[in-house]
Amino acid sequence: MTATGGMARRPRRHELEDGRPTGSDRRPGDSAGPGPVSASTPASSVEGRPDRATTLVGRVRSLDRLDTAMGVAALVLVAASLVSVATSAQVRIVAPGLDVAFDTVTTLVTLAVAGLAWQRYRDRGQRTALYETAAFLVLSASNLVLAAEALLGIDRVPGIGTAPLGQGPMYLATAARLTAAVLLVIGEAPAIRGSGTRRPLLVALGPAAVLVAIALLGPAWVDALPSLVAIPDGPAAPALPATTPANVLLQAAGAVLFFVAALLARRRARRGGAVTDRYLAVGLVVAGFAQLQLAFTPSASAGMMTSGDLLFLAFDVILLLGIQAETRAYVVELRRANVGLERLRDAEVGRAAVEERARLSRELHDGLAQDLWFAKLKVGRLAALPDLGPEAHTLCEELDEAIDAGLTEARQAVMALRTVDDPDADPRDLMRRYVDDYGDRFGIRTEFTCAADIPPLGTRAEAELLRIAQEALSNVRRHADATVVRVDLGATDGLVRLTVRDNGRGFDPAAIAGRGFGLTSMSERAALIGGRLSIESRPRDGTTVIVEVPSRPAASGGATGISA
Repeated sequence: MTATGGMARRPRRHELEDGRPTGSDRRPGDSAGPGPVSASTPASSVEGRPDRATTLVGRVRSLDRLDTAMGVAALVLVAASLVSVATSAQVRIVAPGLDVAFDTVTTLVTLAVAGLAWQRYRDRGQRTALYETAAFLVLSASNLVLAAEALLGIDRVPGIGTAPLGQGPMYLATAARLTAAVLLVIGEAPAIRGSGTRRPLLVALGPAAVLVAIALLGPAWVDALPSLVAIPDGPAAPALPATTPANVLLQAAGAVLFFVAALLARRRARRGGAVTDRYLAVGLVVAGFAQLQLAFTPSASAGMMTSGDLLFLAFDVILLLGIQAETRAYVVELRRANVGLERLRDAEVGRAAVEERARLSRELHDGLAQDLWFAKLKVGRLAALPDLGPEAHTLCEELDEAIDAGLTEARQAVMALRTVDDPDADPRDLMRRYVDDYGDRFGIRTEFTCAADIPPLGTRAEAELLRIAQEALSNVRRHADATVVRVDLGATDGLVRLTVRDNGRGFDPAAIAGRGFGLTSMSERAALIGGRLSIESRPRDGTTVIVEVPSRPAASGGATGISA
């Protein structure tokens, strides 16, 4: 008790002396706290202030693969940008038709991503997926328009080297990227994610349609906008177009939006989002740096790709990898669903079989068994008549024996059917009970042994194995003239083995091959459950019936098992 009379809470094993959780209790992404105080702990840690090295190590350990990929991409691109600024180097690739190929690839990739996002929205109702669809449809539409203009030679301005682009295509590409980034950010807004959408098609297709309409009206408005590049003029002008403040401002705004969208995609991925969210988060980091590259080295000429275009190409490759990963995830999910459906089907078939066996068991018990018992009573009364002759007495005795045999068979059938009807029944106990009852009923000494641990077989296999044992014992009573029967249940090398051995007169198995109904029935039952039946016998040397059935792994579920 504390001084105030309250119960003092005992510190948990995973908490430190200052009440903060240890590394084993932290969630992913949480920074590491200080460790327990020891002689080797720095003084700053003793005071409750972890040193920088400890904090850095804890944060690095808390990173997952997504954070690592985003961090590596950012570091590499920052380093490349610093080198480019320090050396005043610019990456430009010139090839005829290169911009058309780039726009075509980007169109196909963004269309595929938009299709996957739309499917996620239709399947799961995710508002973020709807706005993601709209964003990538905007990118797809703009690249499709740019590819068409490149093929038709529209809005090309004669200039030095390659043909410089007019302001229309440049503004179209910039506006499309800004719009896509804004849509990705808006899609993560809590008000949007928590609200319903009455017209999802309008949300998905509207921004792209508006952008295409503006592109078609480009000549009417583009001349009123500030220029994004300064096209060189005169013999002393630089060979390549230079950027303008307007271009720097727009591209920097796009970079900020892409970085924000990357952080939001990372948060969504860590909260159980789609597989593509992880790739999208990394790709948006690359897209943000691509915007920064375009701010200082604009892509203003046909047939030319700058470092920004190459980064957007890398963005497309990352999206392609995301599409492949999500497709693979869908395939895995589909396979799991198929496995689940197969299990449900097997369960339904098993349930129907259980119901049918229960019905047959009731009909045998209430119908055939009762009729046979009634016939036995009538035969008994008939045999008790005083004026019955010796031949009639003999016939009555034979009839009574036949009725007893029929009752025994009916009882065996009812017992076998009820093993499936009762899923909690122990097949080992059922077999022991039957063997003991068999010995008591027919005056034959019986011995039953069972291994300590028998692998599970499944309900059907256990029932069939019991029926095989019943048929083998019935054959001993009818044909073997034995005095001792031994029944053994064991397991070896992944097989469950049932052995029924008697000391009867035996027979030649080759002489009756294919003619004995009981032997054929046992062989067919063993084959139905994937097992194998073999018979070892010689005249005047007893008979041994061996059944080997493959065991089923316990993880598959549904097996009752046979255990001591």
